[in-house]
Amino acid sequence: MTIRRFIAPALVGLVLLYPTGSAVAQQAGSVELGAFLQLDRLDQALQTKKLGGGAGGLAGIFLSPRWELSADGSYTQADPAGTRATKAQINYYLGRLNYNIPFGGTPGNAVILGLGAGGDRLDAHSDFVFSPALGLRAMLADAIGLRFDLMGMFAPNPNSATFKFPSTPGVNDGAAWMTNAEARVGISFMFGTSRPAPVAAPMPPVYTAPPPAPAPFDSSAIKARMRQDSLDAANRRAAAERAAAEKALADARSLLNAPIYFDYDKSEIRNDAKAALDSKLGLLRANPSMKIRIEGNTDSRGSNEYNMALGLRRANAARRYLVSQGIDATRFEVVSYGEERPVDQGTTEEAYAKNRRDDFVITIGGDNMMIPK
Repeated sequence: MTIRRFIAPALVGLVLLYPTGSAVAQQAGSVELGAFLQLDRLDQALQTKKLGGGAGGLAGIFLSPRWELSADGSYTQADPAGTRATKAQINYYLGRLNYNIPFGGTPGNAVILGLGAGGDRLDAHSDFVFSPALGLRAMLADAIGLRFDLMGMFAPNPNSATFKFPSTPGVNDGAAWMTNAEARVGISFMFGTSRPAPVAAPMPPVYTAPPPAPAPFDSSAIKARMRQDSLDAANRRAAAERAAAEKALADARSLLNAPIYFDYDKSEIRNDAKAALDSKLGLLRANPSMKIRIEGNTDSRGSNEYNMALGLRRANAARRYLVSQGIDATRFEVVSYGEERPVDQGTTEEAYAKNRRDDFVITIGGDNMMIPK
């Protein structure tokens, strides 16, 4: 029995014996890498023994679930016969377009029909080769499978001296075609395969009770609800306005009460004190009936009499500045507490600086203050 008679029935048998199931095509973009051993039945014109053996590898990518573009390279060696004196080695380099017919329930299982073209290398010359193929890929796991291929290698060689000796009628008259046959067995590694997601069985319909009937339409209840919503909204707006007014009033009082500060043993108004006094002008002009008491203070250094006089000079300096800005002088009362009312009992320069100040107290008009826009 020749190898060709053995391999074709073997491929068919593997398909029939492989566990059945829904056929699953390969995913587009999947990659196949493989290695194989091969057995060749060689053309008589090669002047070698009929059978040779070798190995090779392949790489392919799926253009669609069934179409695969691949490339393979292999070599075969055979012992000499006839007029050949040395062992022959023939190398093949081919590209193939394969059509995969899936079977079974595992992605990658396929009967493969292919057609390839490329070249060979033999006896220091190269020839064009085309090659039909029949194969089988049977997956052992998600990414590893066995592959079996049976293919022909046909090379028209009109210029090859290899096929011109000896002249054998019916074998190599003139220019011969090299007609080799190959059987391959190897391992394929598949990347990018995936099993189909299981389809859940349809669930039986679930009975649900109908929704309760709506209550009879009651327009009076809806109108009452709308009135209450309107009242609630008005109350929320009024509360928000009161809160805003109270905050504005507290901020205004804090601004008027804010102290100004002086340098050591000085009563001149500093630039920062001028800015603080200027910020009070808007409120003073908006409330012409308001009256303010300006209280002068000092730190603890110096005699009590000197500090009382210094505190009074500081209070008068603040009043003069406010009067110079157009505020009536009769609205201000000035008093000095000297060193009697410190805000910081410390004896550091920082504590002294806090005590050298004028305080401002609203004596009339603080309850119904107008806030300028």
